[in-house]
Amino acid sequence: MTHEQFTAWWRGPHAAAARVLPGLQAYRHGAVTRDYDCPGAPGWDGHAVLTFADQAALDIALGSPEWAAATRQTKGMGGKRIIVVTEEVDLLAAAYD
Repeated sequence: MTHEQFTAWWRGPHAAAARVLPGLQAYRHGAVTRDYDCPGAPGWDGHAVLTFADQAALDIALGSPEWAAATRQTKGMGGKRIIVVTEEVDLLAAAYD
């Protein structure tokens, strides 16, 4: 699959499968257009950010049949995947001035 084809799949059929995750509040995708550390061979095609209210909501989503269906789509693609859970802080917010 080309990068463009993969991005189209990710934003199309795969997004449709992920969009129905229970408790999902936001779902964003970024396609890599430049990798400053590996300009000749980017390490990743893109990233997705799935937002849930809290860890309990994420746990429900991860245990759901919808999660199982969405991840089944990625089997056999041969790429690498990393899943990280983060707690975000807005460093531009006035409280941090």
